[in-house]
Order: sequence, then C-alpha cells, then structure tokens
Amino acid sequence: MTVRVNKQPFNLREKLSELEKPIGVKGSDLMKSETAQEARDFVSAGRKNLIINGDMRVFQRNNGGIIASGTYLRQYAVDRFGGQFQAGNVFTAQRADNDAPPGFRYSLKYTTTNAVTPNTNHYFWVGQAIEGYNFQQCGWNTSNPKHITLSFWVKSSVVGTWALAVRTGTSANTAYLATYKINVANTWEYKTITVPPPFTLTDLQYTNDKALTIQFDLGTSRSGDLYASARNKWVNENIYADANTVKIHGIAGATWQMTGFQLEVGKNATEFEHRSYGEELALCQRYYWQTDGVVYMSGYGQSPQTYHVIELACPSTMRATPTVTIDGTSQGSSFSAGSNSPQTIHGFAQTTATAGPRGRLQASAEL
Repeated sequence: MTVRVNKQPFNLREKLSELEKPIGVKGSDLMKSETAQEARDFVSAGRKNLIINGDMRVFQRNNGGIIASGTYLRQYAVDRFGGQFQAGNVFTAQRADNDAPPGFRYSLKYTTTNAVTPNTNHYFWVGQAIEGYNFQQCGWNTSNPKHITLSFWVKSSVVGTWALAVRTGTSANTAYLATYKINVANTWEYKTITVPPPFTLTDLQYTNDKALTIQFDLGTSRSGDLYASARNKWVNENIYADANTVKIHGIAGATWQMTGFQLEVGKNATEFEHRSYGEELALCQRYYWQTDGVVYMSGYGQSPQTYHVIELACPSTMRATPTVTIDGTSQGSSFSAGSNSPQTIHGFAQTTATAGPRGRLQASAEL
C-alpha cells in the first residue's frame, strides 16, 4: 500500500526571518562591531565615570550638615562638588539624606535662604573640576577626539530651562553652554547631554592640573556671561549661563538638587557606575582628607618647647602639595613622596606657648 503525504509550500526566507531573535536597533549595531574594542566603546564597558562622588556618598568636611555659602569662595557640601558664590549667605548647601531617585540615597541640595535682587555682578554655580590625568582618554586636542556624555538626576522647586557650562583648562575661556529642562516641580527627572569635542584648545591640561569643569548655574546675572546665541556650541568666551534660563538666587525658599552625576566618553549615556565606598573615598582623598580626631604637634628645643612638629602619612597619594590646616589655622608644612611610600605631611609651627597646636588636621589639594 502506498501512502502519499502532501505538504503545503512555504516561503523559506519568511520562516528564517521568524527565527531571528529580537535584538533591536542597538543590538544590530553592536553585532556589526568589527573588533572587541569597538563593541566595548559602543556600550561604554569598563570603568567609565570621570566624575568622582557622583552619588554624593562621601562627605568628609561637613558630616552631611548644612553650610552657608561664603563670599567668593568655593564651598564643599559633599566631596569634590564646589562652586563660586559671589555674594555670601544667599544659599545653604547640604547632603540630603533619603531624598534621591531609585538606586540612590543621597543628593546635593541648595536652598535660597536669603534671596537677593539679581544684578549684573552676580554669579552662583556648583560643579566639579576634572583632573587632566583622568581626562586624557577623551583624546581632545589629538587626531581622534571623542564626544563626552553627561547624565544626572535633578530636582527643583522651579520648573523651566536651566543652564550648565562645560569649560576647559585653567583659564576656562573656552566653553560649551548647554541647557536642560525641569518639567515638574519637586520631582526627580533624568537628563542626558552629549557634548562634541572642540576643534582646538590652547589651555587643555593633560597633567595633574584642571582639564575640564562642569558648572551647574544656580543664579548668574553677569552681563558678559549671558549669551543665548552660544547654546550648544563651543565659543572662546568666559560663559557661565544664559540670560533666558532659570535662576533661583532671587527666589526665597527655592531649591535645586542633583545626584547620579556621570560623565563618560562617547555619545551614549549608560547606567550610573556604582563604585565601592572604599574606592570612592580614596578617589576623594586625592584632593582632600582630614583626621578622624584631634592631632597634637610634639614640642622640641629649649625649655619652654616653642617649636612643634607633626608627621602623618596621607591615606592616598594627593594630587599636589596640599594646604594644611589644624582647626582652620594654617601651619607651615612641606610635602614629600617616595617612589614606594605614601606621601607624608610634615608640619612645623613656632608658637609662644609651651603646648603645641592641636586639633583636627585638614589637607586640601583641590583643583
């Protein structure tokens, strides 16, 4: 007996397409990478965040407390985030606890406690400077410069368009003015900004000096800095802000908060890089550290012993010779580093008292 089975014809090409896995547009681009390095660059794999303490965990100076901003002074509410405040006591700054988007606990918060009438001399900004050694991978001023991408979470009581500036080198007279928009008051929003490399730079540092500064404007009214036409392009100007963006230095009780700040090489914003607390603290201590408790300078010489010295090993290799203070009083100091040993603080002071200076020692090598 013969059994004859008939199979309906089908389109082989269509059947094969049904077997394809849903890889998406980015997955398709990733599969087209010709080398492992191209694939890593596309997904920003490896250590990537050039911002230190972007999740605001380290707060050596203030123990999370509130500080009043001083006149023409960089204040650090959390490590590595300082700013310039032309008028004193306009803002207070703090590390806000349990006030952050999912995945974070802390945020940097500024509150306008004493509003001022804006004038053309005002400038108030907060941000972070990046050391040249850390910025070399961006390739600026080489034949292969790369884009950089900023990402961050932000919240404010005031909605509207806000400004930030990317400024290069130590003179900071080459700048890129960018904006971001806060749509809903008192609500955490995620923002990304991609910045192209400038064509040429004369002040970019690839040493332990300042290569780049990211400045978030809180209230700048200086007439020379208000260039709305300079948005989203590099200009040879000392730009802080834009005349048509939000300012809160004149609004009593207004707030601005930020966390999850990341700067990475490439055109893509990726998930925030959470480093261990120990690593983040060590990175911060390259620029600033303080003793956990009181230190004493021992005396020597003829009685009464009015010459006093101290020697302490730094917890991390510092960026440069630090400014050393004990309870806010500057001490004569020198700084040395052996090739196989940690850097050491050598302090010296001459006093009229038998007892030497004592208190909390602070060493700062901030950019």
